[in-house]
Amino acid sequence: MFNFSVILTDLRAAIAVVAARDPTITALLVMVWGRISRMGARLERLMAKWRAGTLPTPRKPRASGVAAVSPSAERPAYPTAPAWLIAYVRAAASYGSQLEHMMGEDEFARFLAEVPQARRILRPLCRMLGVGVVATKVGKPRRVWTTPDTRPMPAPAGLVLGPGGCLIYV
Repeated sequence: MFNFSVILTDLRAAIAVVAARDPTITALLVMVWGRISRMGARLERLMAKWRAGTLPTPRKPRASGVAAVSPSAERPAYPTAPAWLIAYVRAAASYGSQLEHMMGEDEFARFLAEVPQARRILRPLCRMLGVGVVATKVGKPRRVWTTPDTRPMPAPAGLVLGPGGCLIYV
């Protein structure tokens, strides 16, 4: 499947290196490593079936009623921000760009158009790597330096330090 398995294998190797060096995030990265390997296996099977013309028919969409999120639902224990994996594994950025380039190829674009299951499998990986994430509009930058106030200083009142360190009343 193009070089998809190579990209995912190298990404998993980069994750393993960071997981071995940093014990504080080892458990998280081991879970991500396993998830990426399962994604790769599923995508390779789908690609083989697509090329052979023996794809299963896609499931019907779920009911339109969206389940409400309960207020007591806990926040997930894993990161959810776009490109969060790059913050932990710096080498993941290069694999994200390789994946983005591969997704732009004609055959892969046709594969994604014809096989909706593949898009569902790839979506979490693309979010982890920041692939296809549009940058948000940057607002007006904050002023770091302001011009000095040009109003005249009020006349001092009370005690001030005079010549020779003596206090004088003004």
